[in-house]
Amino acid sequence: MSHAHPTGFRAHAHALVLAMGTAWAGVALGADWPQFRGPNASGVATGGFPTTFGPDTNVVWKTSVSGGNSSPVLWGPRVFLTAFADNQLLTVALSRADGREAWRRALPAGPIEHGARLGNPATATPATDGERVVVYFGPFGLASYAPDGTEQWRLPLPNPVTQHGAGTSPVIAGDLILLNCDQDVGSHLLAVDKHTGREAWRALRPAARRGFSTPLPWPAAHPEIAVIAGTLRLTAYRLKDGVEAWHVDGLPNEMVSSPVGGDDGNIYVAGWVAGSGVSRMPTWESLVAEGDADHDGVLTQGEAPPGPARQHFPYLDSDKDGRLTRAEYEAAAHAFDASHNVAMAVRPGGTGDVTATHVVWKQTRGLPYCATPLAYDGRLYLVRNGGLATCLDAATGKVFYQEERLGAIGDNYASPVASDGFVCVFSQAGVGVVYRAGNTLDVIARNALGESVVATPAIADGRLYVRTASAVYAFGK
Repeated sequence: MSHAHPTGFRAHAHALVLAMGTAWAGVALGADWPQFRGPNASGVATGGFPTTFGPDTNVVWKTSVSGGNSSPVLWGPRVFLTAFADNQLLTVALSRADGREAWRRALPAGPIEHGARLGNPATATPATDGERVVVYFGPFGLASYAPDGTEQWRLPLPNPVTQHGAGTSPVIAGDLILLNCDQDVGSHLLAVDKHTGREAWRALRPAARRGFSTPLPWPAAHPEIAVIAGTLRLTAYRLKDGVEAWHVDGLPNEMVSSPVGGDDGNIYVAGWVAGSGVSRMPTWESLVAEGDADHDGVLTQGEAPPGPARQHFPYLDSDKDGRLTRAEYEAAAHAFDASHNVAMAVRPGGTGDVTATHVVWKQTRGLPYCATPLAYDGRLYLVRNGGLATCLDAATGKVFYQEERLGAIGDNYASPVASDGFVCVFSQAGVGVVYRAGNTLDVIARNALGESVVATPAIADGRLYVRTASAVYAFGK
């Protein structure tokens, strides 16, 4: 079953724009998907998409691409994504009409961390406003290209201090580019002038540890704040100067999923980590008494006694010097012990700690590790690893269904997206499950692509754009 596709007028407009080269810069033609999770980071588009698709079904085009976990973004006649090959950090532009490569640009890679099993230097999704395409690579930093591939500026940045590499994506908010730099030491929110690449301000986040959440500019129409889900806390910063506006406590110690805004003006956030909410960390004195063989007051990984201290040593050792100090241990142990797995709705506003006054509701089951929630048509959709779907009333948190099986086992790294009454979510194994939006789970199709899918798909002009381990597909009529 397929849904609306470009009209003859729109198809003609795209053909005209292709002939005009870069004249489309700054002007959105038809439906565009400009950043991680599309318009306003919502994961929602209009125009529908084919509910059945596969390697030989409803394929408009397929283009081979080098490895990467970034999602495709779309503006005008182009599809943009990043990739990594031959130790080069690549930005690639494809034709939206037929998938042919229009241009590619390379940046040199610095030291690359290989901690995560699925890690890749090309994990951050680009962001575009039609006048620039901004990309971020942990081993390099930020860069901006014109739509025709001309480099506008570059801003080298230190590699994030985390064995998993970078996972957040840049976003454009007014004249700023925002980048969440949560890491094991030196966490901050970076704001850069989008025209020049110069730092506008940075907001230090000393209590935040390793995190992979993408900032949410809010309100969507005219952003005034940037909201970040980080260690134990959801925090809003004023865009004009980076000063904290308000925060809500009660999140896990590590956030991968990103916050999302709803049509009701609320902000929704959900996160899960193993062992959250269980106080399990021994005291520093007991660790030193048992393991400090050379009596120097610090622990190496070999000295750390079996249990949480040894198991989590790479996380506890924040500066990665191989020596665990009391200060490092106690800060990280507090984050572990105070961690709460949760989904919550937050009413923006207030000043300082608004946990007691602005949390609308909470839920503690069916929580995602990586997949960002989907706020769509008055409901909040969650996908937990293992292909377990949950649907809540966005206004009240009431459960419509909880942890029901989608029929696609495995982890879920891609976030759910929706259009015209249908939700689509991919398993890591590459099965795209399409189900109806509503109060009951009604699976319409399970579409196997035959290879891994980690990137969140894009929806525009009646097409579904999906990045697999080796290719980008455009599915449509």
